[in-house]
Amino acid sequence: MRLLLRALFAAAVLGAAIAANAALVTGTVTAASNGVPLAGKIVAAYDASGTLRASATTDGTGLYVIHLDPGAYRLLAYDPTGQYATTFDANAESFENSPLRTIPASGSLISFALVRGGSITGDVRNTNGSALPGMIVEAYNLSGTRRGFTTTNASGDYSLVLPPGEYKIVAYDATGFHAQAFFPSARSFADATPVRVDEGVSTDVGLVLGVAARVSGSVIDATTQAPLASMLVYAFTSAGARVAVTSTDAAGQFRFALPAGDYRFVAADAAGNYATAYYDGSHSFATSRVIVVSAGEQRSDIHIALTRGVRIRGRVNAPNLVVAAYNLDGTLHAMTTSDAAGAYTLVVAPGDYRIAVSDFSGVYATRFYGGGSDFRFAQTLHVISDLVNIDVTLPRGGRVSGTVRTDSGQPLHGITVAAYDVAGMIAGSATTGADGRYSMVVAAGTYRVLAFDPQLVYATSFVGGATSYEATAPVVVETDAALTIDFTMRWGVRVSGTVSTDKGTPLTGVEIFALDSNGNRAAAAESVNGAFAIVVPAGTYRFIAIDPFRRYVSAEPTAPIVISEGQIPPSIALTLRTMARRRAVQH
Repeated sequence: MRLLLRALFAAAVLGAAIAANAALVTGTVTAASNGVPLAGKIVAAYDASGTLRASATTDGTGLYVIHLDPGAYRLLAYDPTGQYATTFDANAESFENSPLRTIPASGSLISFALVRGGSITGDVRNTNGSALPGMIVEAYNLSGTRRGFTTTNASGDYSLVLPPGEYKIVAYDATGFHAQAFFPSARSFADATPVRVDEGVSTDVGLVLGVAARVSGSVIDATTQAPLASMLVYAFTSAGARVAVTSTDAAGQFRFALPAGDYRFVAADAAGNYATAYYDGSHSFATSRVIVVSAGEQRSDIHIALTRGVRIRGRVNAPNLVVAAYNLDGTLHAMTTSDAAGAYTLVVAPGDYRIAVSDFSGVYATRFYGGGSDFRFAQTLHVISDLVNIDVTLPRGGRVSGTVRTDSGQPLHGITVAAYDVAGMIAGSATTGADGRYSMVVAAGTYRVLAFDPQLVYATSFVGGATSYEATAPVVVETDAALTIDFTMRWGVRVSGTVSTDKGTPLTGVEIFALDSNGNRAAAAESVNGAFAIVVPAGTYRFIAIDPFRRYVSAEPTAPIVISEGQIPPSIALTLRTMARRRAVQH
């Protein structure tokens, strides 16, 4: 009897301690479809570091009770039987995006509604077909947030229960011996193929991991050669898809375990003291050196030097607008985003830049600092120290979108669609995706819209099937309007040539036009270091070179040249005469 009283006394003391020091979190877990209480579901609370602090199982009425120390927590509810998908607090799309709730001493009421899920199951193997146990498999929402994860068993198998929707699936080796792989065999999230999940349906997704390439190097101060700690280093595919990111240690060193393939490496300073830099000293991503690594290769020579940055500050007329600094050759140097008040700070290396502001949400039309939408005529900033009041106001625009296909109906990827204003200046442009679709926003106005192929395989296509720029019907775009313009493109013939001054100097930035029998522009190109290439449909053309900056005088067009399908046309040499300088005379 004495022992029983002692036990009851101890229990009473423990209960009093819990009541005095712990906060009570309670609520219900129900089915989202009909509100029926769900028994046997687990509610878990994690602290700000992601450590599990407490959990509880729902009773027959769907009720749960958790005792927590007052503080900040993220909560979720899940079904250990796998019938329902995990639900995060506030119905967030991921654990990381769920609210970090402050639980007061008085406690909180938090309820969950679970949806019936589908499953993604499969296995993870190496390139020889052997099962890989202990690999982590993650499912990402298409927005890039993580929806769920698991680990392969001893047979390399895994299973993930997810809400109905589309996800990108990745597997990786926490030890870094095997490289990550997105389904079906992509290196990056951007290049992965989404997998559809339907309620009650199991979808098989197998992944193959190759041996990782070990790539390392250092980040230093370009002036002092001192190692730089805590710098971010990115590995991108050569096309610009991000594969991995890491940071430098106290000695300025970094390391990657990467899938075999081609890469560009970029270093950036999150604190904003140094300008973003590219491997091999390039001033832009597009011109940076591409490094190709093979499975199992080890290389340690990726060294990047950062220059102390200078700041360009200003304001734009909306939050979340993208502000970019372009080199004078049109390649991107650095970019940032405006804050809630429309203010921005852009960190660049000392140099000459043109500033563009764009709206990825599609409300405002792109503009350059100094006004206008044509890069060639944008104002150049010579930046050697901090600049302020570099303000840009974007006009509200209308959206022009559509699809570009071949004459056989196949969607075309990487085609540029451009809108030109009444003065012939480019007002907006977009590039088609894998599905052939494009979308751009231009200010209210009248435009000629065309599609051209930067790879010079397909001939330029004009609105309404017109055969030249001048014959294209103008399109009127109104503010906040949405227009659909589709294009059909046909194979063309590639014509190459040179353009120089009458003194033999090769020219860059000169426009070359192919003129049809009416003297209208059927195609256009721009010279680079005295060379050009232009693609036209089979036909008869004359070619002319024009300097848009009016530094040189154009010669007469060439004699008519017949371009036939299947032929390799002769090279075309175009000459511009140097503009004569007028001498001052007395009056």
